Amino acid sequence: MKMFKKSLSIILAVIMLLGCTSVMAFAAEDNVTVSLRIEGITECLYYGDVTVESGATALDVIKTADANDASLTVVAGDSEYGAYIASINGITAGSYTTMMWDGWSFMVDDVAPSVGVSAFVVTDGNEIVMYYGDPWNTGMQYPIINTDNITKGEISFTSMDTTYDENWNTVVAECPVKDYTLIWGYKGETVEITPDENGVCKVPYKYLTIGEHSVQIVKYDVTTGLPTVLRYAPDFTVSISLWQGISIFFNRIIEAIF
Repeated sequence: MKMFKKSLSIILAVIMLLGCTSVMAFAAEDNVTVSLRIEGITECLYYGDVTVESGATALDVIKTADANDASLTVVAGDSEYGAYIASINGITAGSYTTMMWDGWSFMVDDVAPSVGVSAFVVTDGNEIVMYYGDPWNTGMQYPIINTDNITKGEISFTSMDTTYDENWNTVVAECPVKDYTLIWGYKGETVEITPDENGVCKVPYKYLTIGEHSVQIVKYDVTTGLPTVLRYAPDFTVSISLWQGISIFFNRIIEAIF
């Protein structure tokens, strides 16, 4: 009889354990984790992963980050099109009174959604970037780095820019990014480099060491001070391999001779 009770207890314990495991697995499947980055006018205000319930919107993600991070203060507003981000850390939409459309915009996985932040339902692994600017008036470029000629010290950026023809048809074209400042990381330090008239930066060879280099790009409208390129994430890097380092060494010698 004792053996029967002991066996029954073990069976019940296993059933309870399996039941708890199933509930935990179900709860885990009911959540999604996304990456959130918030770019203010001059700096990154937030960068990290946020976990929310399945079915949550991009606005829910931002509100969750606000609730969990004391350094973040988000204010949402309401409009006839739904809720929107009115202010983050005191940076309020319409701060530049000479402009008509400056405010908070967002992208998901490098694409501007066709719905607002309160209507976009996130899925696991989404990368959300909320940024301040005026894409419709001052303009905003989303830089894609080109390091094909890194062994010659050359770095440039392009952007898939959207414009409209005389009939308001969408025209998307790859355009060079010009008149920006490249901030290049080198042995824990950074150096600022300006491009030539074609948008190509020449990084001095002494800064092209083997390994990881932090990279940032900034550009502001000269009249308003609004950012006109979307900055990279704080952990964005460019890697220089051993073989690239060897090529850089020989190119440096050749340029010094000729």
